Amino acid sequence: MKNFLRKLFRRPEFLFRPTQLFRRILWEIKSPKQNVTVKLPWGLAMNVPPEDRIGASIIKTGTYDTVVLECLYRLTDQGETCLDIGANYGLMSGLLARASGPNGKVISFEAHPEIAKELEDITEVWKSNYQIASIKVENSAVSDQDGESELIIPENFHSNRGSAKLAESNSEPSNGKRMKIQTVCLDHYFEQSEESIGTCKIDIEGHEKSALLGAKKLLKDQRIRDIIYEDHTGYPSEVGTFLESFGYEIFLVRKGLFKPLLMDPKTPPYELPNYLATLSPQRAKRRTSSIGYKILRKIR
Repeated sequence: MKNFLRKLFRRPEFLFRPTQLFRRILWEIKSPKQNVTVKLPWGLAMNVPPEDRIGASIIKTGTYDTVVLECLYRLTDQGETCLDIGANYGLMSGLLARASGPNGKVISFEAHPEIAKELEDITEVWKSNYQIASIKVENSAVSDQDGESELIIPENFHSNRGSAKLAESNSEPSNGKRMKIQTVCLDHYFEQSEESIGTCKIDIEGHEKSALLGAKKLLKDQRIRDIIYEDHTGYPSEVGTFLESFGYEIFLVRKGLFKPLLMDPKTPPYELPNYLATLSPQRAKRRTSSIGYKILRKIR
């Protein structure tokens, strides 16, 4: 119990949103068995299953990957186009829509057809909120070419809906169900458009390099300003080196108690690391310099 209480008071989710502490304590007493509708700090509501680790985090703390959400919110300007690659529940899609506002646009890529359908359903409900951007859901995986691939659904999928991943051509056979899905290359997706992308979040279970290979022209033309990505291999890595070749500066993103921290990418991570690759490092430092977590307060 001592460790539990110590952890509680090291979490910005409770420091800046103390009412959420009651939900966390209630979870310890008796966790819910049915889906729970959670009103997020930025005004949108989601229905989440408590048996899923992301759903459980949303119920207990009101968020998931708090520092990633905070950085996305701070880095996104009103009216911008944003990408959520590996959208899952749509937690970050909704936040990006709130950040970019009614004149912005969010494109959410989700490979799993059932999850994509749920995302379409919730974004349809969110349309009634006049303060957010339009959200376009694409039921496809972002990769280095258009076509078909296989999505591997692991045995623990029911407790971690973010664990499905694309089968790599050189990978060994793995346990789990497989399903055919569509893949899309970002350079092809945007070839008829001249729009630039403000912020892009990528979390696709190790397929990030392939997704970025399919965006070579966008990267070369500097049409994506900020990219936040998960990298299981840390830094340096193939993903980080590839982005640096296009002029991006890399930072490790870490959750501080009082604010998000942009750190030297060589800093040893203490959990699965997220990184920011940015073409505007001074802007990013300035945007993340102030104390507080804006996403944990009621956004007006």
